[in-house]
Amino acid sequence: MYREHIFAPSFIAHVISGIFLLVAFIILYKNYSIIKNLDKYRLITIILVFSIAIGIHSLSHLGMETIYGYYPIAIVAH
Repeated sequence: MYREHIFAPSFIAHVISGIFLLVAFIILYKNYSIIKNLDKYRLITIILVFSIAIGIHSLSHLGMETIYGYYPIAIVAH
């Protein structure tokens, strides 16, 4: 059911976006001691950039569900 959509450009972009978010979270986790000592302006900037990235990735989920009927939680739940 989902195989025909795996090679769609929007699906590939969605996967790459998810990988980048995962890598960014790992980098933040490993550098927490540096990040907690940043000034407030830089910390707010980092938080806002992550907010935008997560929001865009969430919109990608919505598009995948609407256009392709791709709902990954349903795949995991079954």
